[in-house]
Amino acid sequence: MSKFNDSQTSGMAPEEIQPARIVEQFQLDEEGQNDVESSNDNGTSALPRVDGGWGAWSYLATATALETLVWGLASSYGVFLDHYTTLYPSSTGLLPIIGTVAMGIMYLLMSPLSLYLTSYPRQRKGTMWLGLMIMFAGFMGAAFTNSAAGLVVTQGVLYGIGGTMLYCPTTNYMFEWWLNRRGLASGIMLSGTGAGGLVMPLISNALLQKYGKRTTLLSIGISYTILIAILIPFVRARLPIPATTSSRRPKVNWEFTRRSTFWLLWMGVLFQGLAAFMPVTYLPSYATALSLSPTIGTLSIALMNLARVPGQVIIGHLADKISPRKLILLMALASGISVFAGWGAARDVGGLVGFSLAFGAFAGSYTALFSRFIAILNRDDPHLPAILYSLFFLARGIGSIASGPLSSALMSHTSSLDGAKGGYGVGEYGVLIIWTGVGMVMSGVGAGYKSLKLD
Repeated sequence: MSKFNDSQTSGMAPEEIQPARIVEQFQLDEEGQNDVESSNDNGTSALPRVDGGWGAWSYLATATALETLVWGLASSYGVFLDHYTTLYPSSTGLLPIIGTVAMGIMYLLMSPLSLYLTSYPRQRKGTMWLGLMIMFAGFMGAAFTNSAAGLVVTQGVLYGIGGTMLYCPTTNYMFEWWLNRRGLASGIMLSGTGAGGLVMPLISNALLQKYGKRTTLLSIGISYTILIAILIPFVRARLPIPATTSSRRPKVNWEFTRRSTFWLLWMGVLFQGLAAFMPVTYLPSYATALSLSPTIGTLSIALMNLARVPGQVIIGHLADKISPRKLILLMALASGISVFAGWGAARDVGGLVGFSLAFGAFAGSYTALFSRFIAILNRDDPHLPAILYSLFFLARGIGSIASGPLSSALMSHTSSLDGAKGGYGVGEYGVLIIWTGVGMVMSGVGAGYKSLKLD
């Protein structure tokens, strides 16, 4: 375990420093004793290197692969929506909810599950195996159901619960393996969503077009189960588990909930979540409304996710280096402009491609900022990072869940922008475009944590 000297933290604002000793003392009990199952001759933990080395990088590779599988498919639901619309024409108001329910559950359940696994870390691996079984049941149920309501329960609820149980323990280990380079590591892991979102729309669309819904879901479900079962054993903890964890609940300082800094950052995440899922859900059907090939709609989702791969890594790296306020404002303005000027003007293939790349690079990379938000709020509580991370996911989950019925309501304004130019005049999409752009701009409220002295 390497030590960090003053020169490595001198460039950081005092409120954002996270001392390396936090990781070393993660397992200290209330009396200051290191109650772990193994130690070296000097009585201190023999821990693998943090921020690098085989252990940290192999964990990151496995976590990225899980991110690719779990979130990649969820972020590709637009392809399924376009197919399901032809299968269930009488349930068009219910179909958009399937994807938002799956993603929303994964965001919403992160907080309670993270708190539970922080208290009972021995349950992490068992939680992942149970989550895999639930996800498999969701795939099988979705393959054989014959109603939109059945898909909400299976491809929506069951997939979301299983995905959360697979993903949450993986993120908990992030805070053990990575400290001063956590922004970069988080960006790499989160880029898996973009990589999966790039590949899965192409695979899903090809299978749906050739074999139909049932064979597609069976094939993906079986493949996912095998691949994830291979990955789970490689998700390893860095820190030994305390022998008395089951009888001692860690004390978490909730004082941060009284600070305006937390709520400004949290509200920014909420606004972003209320809008970020609209293009992912509706671009394929928007392409159909333009009389473009279904392949173009699939391509737009794939390109959006492609742009997220370098976007997440770059934003995550920048989050370790420059002011969070500048990044928040940059992301909010760039995302808003991409919607108003990009989607709002898109009437052909070139316009859709340009918007997909711009929106994916900026709005799609927003979650890479979470690691820096945590650094702002946490100083010396070793249990708090995973909880803060899940609370930001909670805000995003609320936005995801709400965006389903909200988008259906917005799409009912079929005549409100008739005759408008560009994408604003395409069917019922004008109001949806405006809402998405406003939500992106409003996500910049989080930048007020430095400019407003409210504490």
